[in-house]
Amino acid sequence: MKFKRYRVAASCFEPDLNHTIDKRRELLRIHVIELLKEQSPDLLVLPETTIVPDFDKHNFCASESISGPTVQMASGISKDFSTNICVSIIENDNGRLYNSTIYVNRSGSVAGKYRKAVPTSAERNLGIRPGEALQQPIVLDGMRIGTAICFDCNYQDLLWNYISAGIDLMVFPSYTYGGKLMEFWAFSSGVPLICAFPWESIIYDRDGNILIQAGTRTSTVEFGFHPRWIACTLNLESRIYHLDGNQLILKELFARYGGKIDVKLMEHDGRMMITVVSEDIDIDQLEQEIHILPLQKYLRESRIC
Repeated sequence: MKFKRYRVAASCFEPDLNHTIDKRRELLRIHVIELLKEQSPDLLVLPETTIVPDFDKHNFCASESISGPTVQMASGISKDFSTNICVSIIENDNGRLYNSTIYVNRSGSVAGKYRKAVPTSAERNLGIRPGEALQQPIVLDGMRIGTAICFDCNYQDLLWNYISAGIDLMVFPSYTYGGKLMEFWAFSSGVPLICAFPWESIIYDRDGNILIQAGTRTSTVEFGFHPRWIACTLNLESRIYHLDGNQLILKELFARYGGKIDVKLMEHDGRMMITVVSEDIDIDQLEQEIHILPLQKYLRESRIC
């Protein structure tokens, strides 16, 4: 099934560090169910090390396996609500520790995982190992999803790995702000990016602009007027293209499709964004009819040459 609209949510769940891990997990379960009942997202992203941001204070970094209680909880909720959940844990794989993000699909099955490629020196000192540098996108609902965790955002080779593989969406579980670095990742790859961080979650559009942001340090949230999550609907009938050569087809584009499309020029960055606003066509059909390459494919082909 091809989605034209895709609803995504980023949780700002922040556990009380005075609670036991079991209590935190139970409160997370309540939080996630409330969020899903209200927002009905296709994909929910939870923050980095979701219930153990203080993992350095616990034996074995409060690690658990992928078949452990946190992922099992997410699996049950995903199945009950027929949604996808991205939850992060300190993964214990036969005694080897990783800072991992686990994707659970609508049927409650683990669809894949991403291991933080570049743990900080403090994490390494605690025994947390780096994941592989070139990890493949996770496929959910037919979409290819790239992942980076917190400190990973400093390493642009990881970004090129996803552009080279081809992705439709980026996910960034974090324990720091998204900021300019994550804006750059969204803009450079030309796909929406979901940053989940308790203090301020952000969802960026494919042109790097912010669609929505809030968190526990946002006064409206802090005062209890807004829930501890953000959500919005992404338009998947929108893509980024390089201006090289494509400026020549703009007149044909407008003559053929007229009010069925919106075109946003980003001339200083050599790009444009085309958004289909009619039910009569879709973005794949448009690309085939006018022979235009989306940004990632154009970058890949240019680098090969």
